Amino acid sequence: MLNMIRKTIIEFVEVDEETITEETNFLQDLNLNSYDFANIVGKMEEALGIEIPDRDLRKLETVGDVKEYILKKLQ
Repeated sequence: MLNMIRKTIIEFVEVDEETITEETNFLQDLNLNSYDFANIVGKMEEALGIEIPDRDLRKLETVGDVKEYILKKLQ
């Protein structure tokens, strides 16, 4: 799951894939704005066939947060 999230992020941000860890913060470490973050999450939703409500998006700050959220949704 982490690799899929990394690959999705590097489609939107010029960053070395290996520097993206579960602790990576989307806003602080990757300097993403809410629009970019929503696009990244939207691409993951489409790829996995899930939906992440806007109210839940606000709670997802790190790559690890997104990973755990997606894994729970897929159960």
